[in-house]
Amino acid sequence: MQKELAAKMKKIPLLNRGTSSSNAVNAQVGSKEEIKPPSAAGIQQTPSTSTFPPAAASAKTASMIDPAKYEAVKRAQELAAKMGFRQDTEFAPLINLFPGQLPLDTTALQKPAKAPVLRLDAHGREVDEDGNVVYISKPSSLSTLKVNINKQKKDAFQIHKPELEVDPDKNPHFDPRMGIDKTKLLRPKRMNFLFVEEGKWSKDAEIIKLKSQFGEAQAKELKAKQAQLARAKAEPNINPNLIEVSERVITKKEPKESIPEVEWWDVPLLRSGDYADIADGSSIEDRVKMEKITIYLEHPRPIEPPAEPAPPQPQPLKLTKKEQKKLRTQRRLAKEKDRQEMIRQGLIEPPKPKVKMSNIMRVLASEATQDPTKMEMEVRTAAAEREQAHVDRNIARKLTPAERREKKERKLFEDPNTLETIVSVYKINDFSHPQNRFKVDINAQENRLTGCAVISEGFSVVVVEGGSKSIKRYGKLMLRRINWLAKVLNEDGEEDEDEEKPPNKCSLVWQGSVAKPSFNRFFIHDCRTEAAARKVFSDAGVGHYWELAANFVDDQI
Repeated sequence: MQKELAAKMKKIPLLNRGTSSSNAVNAQVGSKEEIKPPSAAGIQQTPSTSTFPPAAASAKTASMIDPAKYEAVKRAQELAAKMGFRQDTEFAPLINLFPGQLPLDTTALQKPAKAPVLRLDAHGREVDEDGNVVYISKPSSLSTLKVNINKQKKDAFQIHKPELEVDPDKNPHFDPRMGIDKTKLLRPKRMNFLFVEEGKWSKDAEIIKLKSQFGEAQAKELKAKQAQLARAKAEPNINPNLIEVSERVITKKEPKESIPEVEWWDVPLLRSGDYADIADGSSIEDRVKMEKITIYLEHPRPIEPPAEPAPPQPQPLKLTKKEQKKLRTQRRLAKEKDRQEMIRQGLIEPPKPKVKMSNIMRVLASEATQDPTKMEMEVRTAAAEREQAHVDRNIARKLTPAERREKKERKLFEDPNTLETIVSVYKINDFSHPQNRFKVDINAQENRLTGCAVISEGFSVVVVEGGSKSIKRYGKLMLRRINWLAKVLNEDGEEDEDEEKPPNKCSLVWQGSVAKPSFNRFFIHDCRTEAAARKVFSDAGVGHYWELAANFVDDQI
């Protein structure tokens, strides 16, 4: 119907060509027609100032227009009014020119809207006028939030896993080569962060510590108690009488010491050895040893409690040379600034001007010209004083021989109060060269190391004990500096050549720390047999050192 109406509306300008001629004739006579567009309310008839009466004009126009076309336009107008279409402004003046068209009454076309009435039945359902139930579809919720839109998209495009049989192996058409796995059909989810609860590692450390101290049973008991406590915290409304209680462990308490009749500090002062004589009311001089009471106080010797040594003090931060210079410059600038501020406030006397022979005329212009000889003597005296003060400051800052020796020892050796003792065991194939013996012995004494060097027929063993710095220097001597391949000269001045012997070499068998040293000093033992060499170490309580060296095999040979 809308398409048909639009086609008819397009034909209206062709129908109005006939009326244009009549309008031109009326314009020549002197009449004017004013055409106004219709209002939004409907189609209004434009007033006409024609000289002909309305009836005559309509009759004249009707005689000029084809009746079939006129009837078609009229039906199109009625159909548009029934459908509620508004008149187009382009074709409204042309349509209104047809004769017999009366102004439409908008109040007659528009029916009063009825107020909607809600009718419900006994079950609360909406019904119409005839009593039929009205079914209204639920309006779809249109969400504008990005989160809800994404959720709707996710729900709309859900991936459904394919349904597999309970046992696909029984299916004759199942092919495992297709890669279908019941457990791993889809790609696994991305791994998320697994956060550890607070206090988990500390509890595990405490359980491990209890295991090492008291055994597995005590650790299990503590773990059970912690689980019960956590369960009680998670459920605050739980009845405390329902919490499981572990078996009570009865510990035997040591009996308390009985109260002595006489305190031990009063025994040396009482003549009879008890308090009975004093309670009788007799004189104190007869019952107490007055010669024991003096003006001096007896202080017991302080005994340090058996405990681990205190942890070392935090070491200062190591700075580079550039950072040390920068800090030194900043300290000196701050010190000079404080001194200038004190001079400005008058707290200290300002320094005398540093007059030299090169600037005497610039500093003392008028005074130098009056008595140059006197001023020269004063300047030279002041320069000598400054030089002597500089020398005195250097001497005062210089270390004494004892302090210098202590500083050198502190640099070369460890602190004697340290508890750690490091042990190194060396194996030497041939220890017959006298120069090598001398170097091993004298360097051990100079580095303040204890131990022994045991020489036997097959091989020799050197054991040294001491601080980390000394052990490090001694290790460089044994493994790098000494030439173990040097040959020993005979009495004739010729070298002993034995092709069957392997090349002489020194190897580090073992190095570690012990609680305390096993030797008091360093000495060299020359043993004829291996039994005698093993006895030297056994007497010191370190027989395993010899076994380590005897079973050691150098992989670098």
